Amino acid sequence: FDIRRWDVEDIIDEVTTEEGTTYRFTEGIVEAVENDMIPELCYLTAENFTVYNSFLLDKQCLEEFDSVSPQCRGFRCNVLRYFLEHGARIYMDVINAATIKEGLETVNREVLAAFEELDMCTCGRQFFRAAFKCAPYWHANALHTVTNFDGDSMMFYYKVTRNIDVKSFSKVFDRILAGLCERSSYGMCINSIINGAEEMLELVFTTINDVESYDDGDRSFQKSQEKRCDALFGPMRAWTKDDRDLDYYSGEEQIELLLNKTAAVSKAFYCKRGCKSEVSRTAMYPCCWRKMLEDKKLFDNIVSAGESVYRAYPSFLGNFQWEFYRLDDYFYRYEMSREELERYTTWSVPERMRNAVMHTLHAAKYCDGKLLRCSN
Repeated sequence: FDIRRWDVEDIIDEVTTEEGTTYRFTEGIVEAVENDMIPELCYLTAENFTVYNSFLLDKQCLEEFDSVSPQCRGFRCNVLRYFLEHGARIYMDVINAATIKEGLETVNREVLAAFEELDMCTCGRQFFRAAFKCAPYWHANALHTVTNFDGDSMMFYYKVTRNIDVKSFSKVFDRILAGLCERSSYGMCINSIINGAEEMLELVFTTINDVESYDDGDRSFQKSQEKRCDALFGPMRAWTKDDRDLDYYSGEEQIELLLNKTAAVSKAFYCKRGCKSEVSRTAMYPCCWRKMLEDKKLFDNIVSAGESVYRAYPSFLGNFQWEFYRLDDYFYRYEMSREELERYTTWSVPERMRNAVMHTLHAAKYCDGKLLRCSN
């Protein structure tokens, strides 16, 4: 990971005892968490809140966090204590792993442990729903610090969060988190996805090791390599086959070209004849992942969220000038014409773009011939 020893020693202390070696955060980090963060995140409520005893939270967010079910009100405190107790060890276990694959296995194991101990699938979902709900009105002291007390930057934050569809973003996050919490043979769906990433890593390393031979070979040799199931030369060829330059295009045309190319890559990976039964393919297609991809409400909310950002985009650019309670023409001349503004504010995701997204994410569903079986 190219991490220097002194970088580690800035944040981690190594403690050696008769029982072995353990790790903990340095004294400065521990003191900051215990003296500043724990009192706010563990004991502050809407009733005892003042502008002087808070930094990250404001009263409205505290009211939302206090409205979750009683067993989940301590979630934000539990996350902080879990970080303090296990964070240093997890960090060192990952960077001390002999290989990247071993590092991923460590992440896989620790994610499952954290999800279960923190009850992420119940309390985590309630916490993030509350966080999204109060986000457009968040005005804690931290906002002043992050924006360096710049009023324009603060107003930009509110302009964005109050004009995009935060509810749809919240629903997207909630449905994804619910999907990741589905049980699977590896523990939870998130563990199955990480396991798939481990299999993909093997393909990547094999491809890297053989790519020089592939580049030096003639077209006949390259075609033989593109048929391999243990490497990614087929998907690589699918990307380069469409030789149009992404940088030549912009806006919607660029997005569509990108999605068409990624859809071709996904098809080459999942639908290659003779490779559908390979572990590398089935591991990258867990049944819980398939269930998420078939969740129409999830993608409807993704579309709504995306459209809201696109439609609000001109407001992120313009200088608003008012004259007799109407938007002055200066705004339109500043960045775009009235016609272009109208195009932004009425834009909807084209069906062809949505189809290209589905062919990228769920290519296994659209394979010709025998369908790819998902893995439990």
